[in-house]
Amino acid sequence: NNKGYEIAERLSAKFTHIAPVWLQLHWEAAAATFTVAGQHDIDAGWMEKVMRPQSLGSTAVRMVPRILFELDQAGLLQLLSRPLDVADLLVNFCNKYGFDGLVVETWSQWAASGLLQHASFRQQAVQVLRLLAQALHRPTDRSRMELILAVPPFEAAHQGPVLAMPDFEELRAFVDFFSLMTYDASSPSKPGPNAPWKWVKSNAHAVASTAINRQSPRPEQVLLGLNFYGNDYTQPHGGGPIIGHEYLSLLKTHDPVIRWDQKTKEHVFNYVAGDEAHEVYYPTKASVQKRLELAHKYGLGISIWEIGQGLDHFYDLF
Repeated sequence: NNKGYEIAERLSAKFTHIAPVWLQLHWEAAAATFTVAGQHDIDAGWMEKVMRPQSLGSTAVRMVPRILFELDQAGLLQLLSRPLDVADLLVNFCNKYGFDGLVVETWSQWAASGLLQHASFRQQAVQVLRLLAQALHRPTDRSRMELILAVPPFEAAHQGPVLAMPDFEELRAFVDFFSLMTYDASSPSKPGPNAPWKWVKSNAHAVASTAINRQSPRPEQVLLGLNFYGNDYTQPHGGGPIIGHEYLSLLKTHDPVIRWDQKTKEHVFNYVAGDEAHEVYYPTKASVQKRLELAHKYGLGISIWEIGQGLDHFYDLF
């Protein structure tokens, strides 16, 4: 989003990594090859500004665009049978554009589709990621590139565990960081808070408690996900996401009473438009601060979905 581009450039010193949502991996059956789509979105001039150190001795921001594996069944089979081809393609792509690695959001896709329930697929999926990590980690004249894996939370809000600890224990050996998607706990079909406190805490605790086991990920290897967007629900089952300027518009139009929910540690308000009753959950400085304190307590890093969707004063907390 345009606001995100502006925030990344203006406040680059506050971030270690920036992950533009530019890229998609496709399988082109006619040419029997993999391709990377989204190149038209890459903005080299903006990258240069963001990655420029802000002061003498400061560390440059690492540019790690997100890539989705948008593959049909045929493409998925090719991925599993030709993982080295994909690894080489992506590494060469990163070198071409000066990226410092990739955020791969495919584990959550595989989990949502049920593929990871099959042991054979899971083993092959891990191998795909392992080979990609090894390729990214190869010594070059540039700094070592990184693999960041976006993963669903350990404990889903409305079901059993989505990501098992053995997954972490195997993946942590070669994944540089895990971006834990501790948001989207609710949806229009099950309205409620975006990231209820108890749920976020249980996920943070699950990560930190495994630090006792040397084979488990270090707490700082895990980035606790914060949502900078909210949801405007309509009764009984409707509505959808809202971002900062939409939230401010609702406040101006309806002048609602904003309530603090002590249990979920989120702010919420209600309003009526026409004949529809609405309930809005949107992060505030107080709710973000509570989750930052949680990350600090357990020694976790932070990932944000996504900058530009929040209010400007959120960044004062970092």
